[in-house]
Amino acid sequence: MDECAHNRSEIVVVAHIRKTAAEAFNVNGAIAGSDKSLAPLVIMTPRSGWWTCASERGGGIACWIELMRALSPAKPARPILFVASSGHELGQLGIEIYAERRPKLIPEARAWIHFGANIGAAQDAGNIIQASDDDMENLLANAMARSGVTIDRRIPRGTVPGGEAGVIHRSGGRYMSVIGRSALFHNPADRGPRAVDVAVVAKFAALFTEVAKKLASA
Repeated sequence: MDECAHNRSEIVVVAHIRKTAAEAFNVNGAIAGSDKSLAPLVIMTPRSGWWTCASERGGGIACWIELMRALSPAKPARPILFVASSGHELGQLGIEIYAERRPKLIPEARAWIHFGANIGAAQDAGNIIQASDDDMENLLANAMARSGVTIDRRIPRGTVPGGEAGVIHRSGGRYMSVIGRSALFHNPADRGPRAVDVAVVAKFAALFTEVAKKLASA
């Protein structure tokens, strides 16, 4: 294959595809706020992807779980909802269904925090931030700067963001989102501890805990 690529050879790929019926599910959780009249903060990440996806999904899931652990004893004013959605590789199907069953949640929520793909990937890493408005972007960008986490690209305002954040954008919700970059993206080799930089994942978990506490307090 390397020789073919070097010589720019034309090749034919024949793929045998078989469909198998399966049942998928979202994982939901909640922290009750002290003031139930306040709009909730929603924290989401996909829980599925192609192959073993250690760096594609691992960092986001780790941050999602850590925020649940860190925010629970903080006794936030607002309710905090957590959703780890399935069907990411099928057009974000899981978050689409989650939103359909809660038609008022997207526009009425205080904000949505989206942990996208490749957070803390170890190979060819890079960070893209997406936000619904200047306030959301500045809150996230400032927290990243304080933590020493670089921003490699900012998605222009009004652009439909990648991943599950796109569902929130199209329905008029407020959101902030981070998507990483990885040389192993959608690759069977995306597996094992060498695919993920644990120290960077820890930085993301800490800075998003700070951000979430601010959003959940007022």
